[in-house]
Parts: sequence; C-alpha cells; structure tokens
Amino acid sequence: MKDEVSIEGLSAITPINVKALSSRVLCTGTFYTSGVWQLWFPDDGQLIPLEVEFSAEGLYFGDVAAQPYDLHLRALDLIAQHASFEKIRRPFVGICDDIYNLASSMVKVDRVIAHQNVAGGQATRMVITEIDYMAIQCRSVFDSIQKVIRFLWSQVHPAEDESKPRCELPESFGDMVLRKASVRTAEEIVALYAIPEPLALVYAQHASFFADLKRMRDVIVLKSSRAPPIVVMEEGAYIHRTIRPFSSITAWRDDETKPSDLVPLRPALGAMIHRTLGAAEELVIALSQVIALGPAICPNHRLYLRTHSGPVLAEVLADANQRYKNRGQVRLS
Repeated sequence: MKDEVSIEGLSAITPINVKALSSRVLCTGTFYTSGVWQLWFPDDGQLIPLEVEFSAEGLYFGDVAAQPYDLHLRALDLIAQHASFEKIRRPFVGICDDIYNLASSMVKVDRVIAHQNVAGGQATRMVITEIDYMAIQCRSVFDSIQKVIRFLWSQVHPAEDESKPRCELPESFGDMVLRKASVRTAEEIVALYAIPEPLALVYAQHASFFADLKRMRDVIVLKSSRAPPIVVMEEGAYIHRTIRPFSSITAWRDDETKPSDLVPLRPALGAMIHRTLGAAEELVIALSQVIALGPAICPNHRLYLRTHSGPVLAEVLADANQRYKNRGQVRLS
C-alpha cells in the first residue's frame, strides 16, 4: 500500500494550490472550510475523502478555527504554508509533539494540585518532576526551530542578495546563542554566522531566557537555591518570586502574593510556554523576512493545532497574553 499521492491526485483537494506544492509536502490532509470538515486519507496512491468531524489530536487547515481553543501559531503556519520541505518534516512534527506534551503537562499539574489529598506527600515531587519535563520540552522547541532555520537558511535564496556567502548554522539553539557560560550579543552572532542583523537581534533577544531554561533544573530539581523551590498548598502550588526564569518573565498581581514572597506557579508555567512559543513566532517571522519563501499551499486558510488538552493550553496562553499586553512582550494570536 502506498501512502504517497501524486501532485495530480492532490488536485482533488479544492482548498490547496497544487502549483505551490512543487518540491514541498502537504503537512495535513484535514481541512475545515465554510463550516465543513474534509479529511483526506491516502490509500494505494489515491485519496479517500471523509466528511466527518475532526475530533482527534492533530493539525488542520481552516478558513477559521473550528473551536476557540484550537491554536494558531504563525511559526507553524509559515512553515506549513511556505516552507514544508521533506527535510524539515521531523523538526516540524517535533515542535507539534512538544506543544501536545506541554499542554498535557499543564493538565497533569492541575490534577495533582486538585487531588493532592490522594497524592499526599508526593504531590510536591510530582509537580517538580513535571516542571522539569516542561522545561525540557521548551528547550526542545528551541532546538527544533533552530533545525528548521538552519535548513531554510542553507537552501532558500535570500530575499535581497543571492550572491552573499552563507555560513552553515549550528543545529542546536544553544550553540547559536551561547558562549560557554554567557549569551552572545546580536553583533557577535552576526560576526560569527553572517546572518542579517534583524534575525540576529531576535536570537539575542531570547538567548537569556533559553540559558535560564538550561539552568532551571539546578534550581527546581537539584535545589541549588536556598529558597524552597515549590510549596504546595490547599489552594495551589507556589514558588518563590525570585526563581528564574519565572522571575523575569511572569507578571504576578499584588493580590496573588503570599507571605515570604510566594507567588502562584500556574501563571509562571503559562509564561514559560508563552515565551517559548513567542520566541518560535519571532524567529520564523524574522527568517521569512530575509529569505524568499514560496507561495501559500492552502490560500485563505490558516494552520491550526488541536490537542486533547487544548482548553487548558488556551486558558494559560490567554492569561499570559493578558498579563503582558501592556509590557511590549510577545503576544500570540
């Protein structure tokens, strides 16, 4: 049985621009147009259409979001619409998996707190290990985005000057922005990798946060800080206000603060996810402005991501957007 379908065969999917698929792949066979679902499945080189509601976890192209909690990320949309080359399929899928896992982890933390009478003394340890896992997933998003940028920078012509030589970029985000124990400035990144300054500025802007993610294990799991890392109370989990990276990215309200400078953990986890996805947005958008990408594969549609834990993920991202809307930080659409 063949899963591959010819470009001519794909012309049956009316929302897509078949001509734009030259050398690129279609990242999903699920579409939501004018309130109607169409799911296309490959079967022995042919496409089989099903008009059933999409309830699973996955991606779809829609002219609008089918549900308010379905996530639209411009980074994923730009890649899927304009740069869906076979060689970046794996990091693209990796980013999606990381988002599914981050959403699921938020649900697990909520449930541990809600049922701490059952978890007993293990509630704190269960929350700590989940935070550690979430930090790893956030770092994975950065590394997958770096792999996408690395490939596109090497293969796609610059938008302005095709004659300029291009350095091969590193595969890991850390190698791109960190120099031993310190972060590189935009000027250093330009000098080292000869990328345009606007793109280097975005790298530099998110370097400190990425470095904090790498150091977070020492504070949260290994307890290198004197302050207790996590305090689980009946009303929720709390952390000390000074713990990085949360201290630099979270805007707690005065009425949330408890004695000993304890603040709620949930907004901090939301801020960590928000900042990670916001960095991915800015990096891919900055790249798209300095290289010549192809036309949209599915015009008048956006790529949406649906996860089983979507309502919780949408809630924490909306909360983060609200907290940062007046601070000039990244906002997610």
